[in-house]
Amino acid sequence: MEHREPRGRQLAGEGAHDRRHQKRRLPMRCCHTGHSLEDKDALELAKRAAFRAGRIAQARLGEPGYVRWKGLRDVVSGATMEVQDTIVSTIQKDCPGDGFLLEEGPEDEPLDVGAERLWIVDPICGSLNFAHGIPFFAISIARRVAGNLHVGVVYDPMRDEMFSASIGQPAYLNGTPITVPATAQGPEFWEQSWVGTDLPYDGPRRKDALRVFDLHAKEVLSITIMGSPALGLCYVACGRLNIYWNLDAKPWDVAGAGMILQSAGGLLTDPEGGSWIYSTGGYVAGNPSLHQWALRALKYVTQHPDPV
Repeated sequence: MEHREPRGRQLAGEGAHDRRHQKRRLPMRCCHTGHSLEDKDALELAKRAAFRAGRIAQARLGEPGYVRWKGLRDVVSGATMEVQDTIVSTIQKDCPGDGFLLEEGPEDEPLDVGAERLWIVDPICGSLNFAHGIPFFAISIARRVAGNLHVGVVYDPMRDEMFSASIGQPAYLNGTPITVPATAQGPEFWEQSWVGTDLPYDGPRRKDALRVFDLHAKEVLSITIMGSPALGLCYVACGRLNIYWNLDAKPWDVAGAGMILQSAGGLLTDPEGGSWIYSTGGYVAGNPSLHQWALRALKYVTQHPDPV
């Protein structure tokens, strides 16, 4: 199988690594003509695109087509590209002038991350689960306008669950408003918490994540590796998880779900407690009462590097 290096991008970054030796998977279309949708219309468009893509993903589970390695523990499949193409074509019919930041390409030309209107798309958030036939993954779509996130959609086709939010409005799950449940502060409530996470693919961040995992596992009720950052954040938004953290997520993993989480009243920061928008990969999500408890272990690990 072909080996491809993983890409690193920031949600508020100014470009991407230029890897001219890699193959293009999908051309970038970023013309600046056409009209801009109102947020409510953009939200419905994103939901429609996610639903169409989800039907394809659901049908292709267990039959992903070709599989190529993008890096250690990171894959892309033929079905993933089909899902992504469906999302892009659906959106471009109504928004021909909008830009795209796509997980699966392009690799060999500059990205218009400064576009006035930018769609941030993860066609399969949970690609390893999907490639192995595990029915836990989601389609994630966000829309950024003038530098601010305005729309977020995360769709789990296997459970037919559509998480959604737009700026200034509540978060919804299948049309029903959701809010992050409130809990009291204190160690006894931290001990009753259910925590979700995902491990970086390799390198120092994976070692740090394993140390944080060990610290949390000693204190909380349970800790689960989700396999899908977008669903991890959405599960915090609707109260299924109390905390979700990740030391190496990408913009397309968190853009849509981050919008949903904050609209539901949750907190999302980088591992130091700063703005998640400018994070270089680390994210911590939780309800306001438990968020600071979750940060303790991450701050300890970053401030006390592993000597080995």
